[in-house]
Amino acid sequence: MRVTTKVLLPAHLRRVAAGTAAAALALTLAPGAAAAQEPTATVDRSSADGQVSVRLKVATQPVVEVAVTPRVWPSRLMQGQGVAVDTNDLVEVVRDGREVTGPSKRVRHGDTVRLVDVEKHRKTRSTPVRAGVVEVPTTNLAPGRRKVVRQGQAGIRRVVAVRTLHNGEPVTYRILARTMIREPRPGRVLVGREPWSVPGADGLNWAALAGCESGANPRAVNQAGYYGLYQFNVATWRSVGGSGMPHYASAGEQTYRAKLLYSSRGRSPWPTCGRLL
Repeated sequence: MRVTTKVLLPAHLRRVAAGTAAAALALTLAPGAAAAQEPTATVDRSSADGQVSVRLKVATQPVVEVAVTPRVWPSRLMQGQGVAVDTNDLVEVVRDGREVTGPSKRVRHGDTVRLVDVEKHRKTRSTPVRAGVVEVPTTNLAPGRRKVVRQGQAGIRRVVAVRTLHNGEPVTYRILARTMIREPRPGRVLVGREPWSVPGADGLNWAALAGCESGANPRAVNQAGYYGLYQFNVATWRSVGGSGMPHYASAGEQTYRAKLLYSSRGRSPWPTCGRLL
């Protein structure tokens, strides 16, 4: 016959045993300890002293488990653990694999509370602004020939931006302001082209008319107020779209304006030499 005997420990031994059990519980909450796999629950499971186990992840540091008061706000949890949180940092609560917000951020047993270290770096830099090129067609040059008459100068723009880093990794780059410090000045290039065509006037002998009127001299000046190859006066020159003085224009432009004049008035502007057309 088996007889079971119950042995009662002295009080001081019972306190030692209780201390040993408490130490074992503390080890499960020490930094670096493996997180226990807790089943999903709708209510908090508390320890004997009313606290719950929460995983704490601060920036790039290893995860630690801590015992905290149930339903505490995560920011209070951080303060209680002596973790400094500034106004830029993010405090996130992850429950069952997803982040929770609002009143649900009050921590529960098994939650992971993450502190994301947020840095914002404001930078001001100067960037060049492309000058570009303005091409000006002209009959003063052979068709297709180019001549640079003014070099371009790039502009300068000041850019103010903020780069945001989470745990040392860049996540966003935002432009705050752009200010033009120096406007760009485009280069100027003359590009040779054929004189414009005027239907009905292109096949006439304009060289003969110019030889008769001015000796084929595009800079010819008559004291009576006539200028250039075809001896335009200023009023007639302006009437066909010319600008400036006729004898300052290229030979090609003078011929083009003479063709326009012919298309509206025929040979009459050249009563003597017009017969050569």
